[in-house]
Amino acid sequence: MTNLLSITLLLGLCSMSALAQAPMSSEEKSEVIDKIQRLIASDYVFPDEVDRVNGALEELNVAGRYDEVTTGEAFARALTDDLLAITNDKHYKVGYRPELVASRRAAQEQARAGDADVADEAEAIDWDRWYARQENFGFRRVDVLEGNVGYIRLTFFHPFDWMRATTDAAMAFVADTDALIIDLTENGGGYSPSDSYLGSYFVDPEPVLWSTSYTRPTDEKTSTYTFQDVGAPRYLDRPVIILVSAETFSLGEHFAYAMKHFDKAEIIGQVSAGAANGISFRLVDDNFVIQIPAQQTVNPVTKTNWEAIGVRPDIETSREDALSTAHLLALDRLIATAKHDRVIKRYEKIRAATGN
Repeated sequence: MTNLLSITLLLGLCSMSALAQAPMSSEEKSEVIDKIQRLIASDYVFPDEVDRVNGALEELNVAGRYDEVTTGEAFARALTDDLLAITNDKHYKVGYRPELVASRRAAQEQARAGDADVADEAEAIDWDRWYARQENFGFRRVDVLEGNVGYIRLTFFHPFDWMRATTDAAMAFVADTDALIIDLTENGGGYSPSDSYLGSYFVDPEPVLWSTSYTRPTDEKTSTYTFQDVGAPRYLDRPVIILVSAETFSLGEHFAYAMKHFDKAEIIGQVSAGAANGISFRLVDDNFVIQIPAQQTVNPVTKTNWEAIGVRPDIETSREDALSTAHLLALDRLIATAKHDRVIKRYEKIRAATGN
């Protein structure tokens, strides 16, 4: 599957140039739609839906939906909006990125010729990693709240090789806490197996099936397991609470969904985005790129996933109240399991102060 972080950055960033775009003709727009339809036919993870999706796009084009759209960027936005409306799949995205297409094709030509510019490639990789380091590989805050409740705010699952050491450091920091809150309310997804590695901290060392997936372009089925070895103490037999919001997306949802259905965590917050399908990233022509839902993930417990329905919280709250609600719940769980009156009174005192 394609590198989701790169796609997020590449499709999300504005063009660096202010060069005017030549207006697109009707023929050019129809050619782009035709090429997108072919890619959907080859990559979309639900082949039974291909005719419906492509037919709907064709109907919109014939009906004049794009007649008043003149620029590539506006056309890409319109196609994205329509694919989302047709499929209800939030992983569909079209981008107008001529610079990116030219760069990708040049790199492919260099690779085929055996003379890839190693320095340029190293610089590109360094830039991606530089951005990841700016947000501490997704771990934006690791803390201990009142009552010895650990707190981790994780905004992205960066590539496993980059993120592993920081994951271990974060889990080592909270290793001696009595309960743990993992805040995924701003988590936009990322790379597997970074999610299953973090999940490994909450299960025994014997590997557990985390998920299975089918990728249509390659016609492959794969299984992902938890890790036997982790770099800090495992976090077992203690309350774990995960915060989600409507902004929690893709791999962030995967982690919350798996932890919920493995009975390893309680979920608090809002219903998440409902974006379960992994993507392929394709060049459409000299100007346009598209990401297509190409991979279906299945949880071993539910035999399904969270596509279009989201991860449903055990306790629904507003995004603003999720952390305070989780903190109080963690203290309640600790009070309920404490065996000594002195410990119970301490937790109750902290809870009273926290609840004000």
